[in-house]
Amino acid sequence: MPGHRRQPSIELLEFMGVVKENGNEQSSLPPVHTPLSYDYVLVAKTFDDQEREDFKKQSKFIEELKKKNLKVTKIIDDNLVFYGIQAPKEIFEKYRYLLKVSDACNWSSDQNIVPLSTRIRIVHFILTHTPIHTGEDLRDLMKKRVFEAKFCLHEKKKQRELRQSWARWTACLQGQPITAVRNYFGEKVALYYLWLGWYTYLLIPPALIGIIVFLYGLAFFNSSPLITEVCEADTVMCPLCDKRCKVWQLSDTCTYAKVSQLFDNNGTVLFAMFMAVWATLFLEFWKRHRASYVCEWKVSDWCEEEEELILEIVNNARCEPKKYKHSYLRSFFILICVSIMILVIIGLTHALVVFRVMAGVLLAEGSWEFLSTHSNSGAMMLGAFLHYLIITVMTRVNRMVAMKLCQIEETRSFAATEKSFTVKMFTFQFFTYFSSLFYVAFFLG
Repeated sequence: MPGHRRQPSIELLEFMGVVKENGNEQSSLPPVHTPLSYDYVLVAKTFDDQEREDFKKQSKFIEELKKKNLKVTKIIDDNLVFYGIQAPKEIFEKYRYLLKVSDACNWSSDQNIVPLSTRIRIVHFILTHTPIHTGEDLRDLMKKRVFEAKFCLHEKKKQRELRQSWARWTACLQGQPITAVRNYFGEKVALYYLWLGWYTYLLIPPALIGIIVFLYGLAFFNSSPLITEVCEADTVMCPLCDKRCKVWQLSDTCTYAKVSQLFDNNGTVLFAMFMAVWATLFLEFWKRHRASYVCEWKVSDWCEEEEELILEIVNNARCEPKKYKHSYLRSFFILICVSIMILVIIGLTHALVVFRVMAGVLLAEGSWEFLSTHSNSGAMMLGAFLHYLIITVMTRVNRMVAMKLCQIEETRSFAATEKSFTVKMFTFQFFTYFSSLFYVAFFLG
């Protein structure tokens, strides 16, 4: 594209070292590489008994693929059989034509050949949307171990180039070759790594200011009025428990007060104000940089739902549109389930706080003098460990619940399901990670 000038935002990212590009390479469409021998590979175990149900399902699935004009090559290696799958060019020509006549995906009107990443995505969609006579698709067959694995093949040359310029530790301080990533993995993956690079780069100012705040607390470590008041106090405090606990001096918490001063001092207020401004600037600048690349790659009007419909037609020209009917009862049920899940997470937070209080009392009443003396620290460490376990377990539970709710929801398309899952998972994880902080900050004291 001669005479094309890159977006100023992209030039700024390159100047800052967030991305690394070569000249006007940005403006080019994804290069089309020589097609690999196979677009996709399925792996299964060999069966000696051909009357076995798994073998029949495996053969039936391969027959269904052949009916769609996919070329399937069978390679046997010891006790494994590899099915190399290659799609004919007619499938990709049909995909390109439907993109051209589409209102929301017509960016490919000046693209003559489908890129390799798109080829793989099309074949993947066909494989995962090809059922056999029992109604089972590839995912169901893999769960039942009819097929052991599925994968697409890498291009060794391009993979080696990306490993040299991107996927190595010594390249951490260099900009990311976003165009090369886009050409190999596609726009969606490239935008993710663009966001990751921008986010990591903008974390540098908060890190520097955080170090300054820490050094400020360290500089006034011994001269802080709060520390002086606690460490030199003669105040006698009440026992921590009713049995076997003795009175104690406020000065016993001198070490804890000093450590807290390093991270919670007057500079922390300024740091919090800075982070509020930083979060807003980060989001607004990211929108600008994302829009620059989206326009550069001509996917600004891209619609995932419409592309999914195109893939459905490519997969089966006689496919019928999915019937979708909004159900207020189903929506209300999902809302109730989400509310119950949030209440469970908040309940675990309350249980964690109660556990810390009870652990502090039990440790203070214990016969071990060391634990009795440092009961607060011991209860805090036990609470932190329990909180870690809750986060680990609830992350898995949140994922399963979110996926189950998305199945019940019956959205219009996979893109809508993906968005719904993201919202639910983010909500559950937010309460899992931060509900204890909110409880301690605003309700406990």
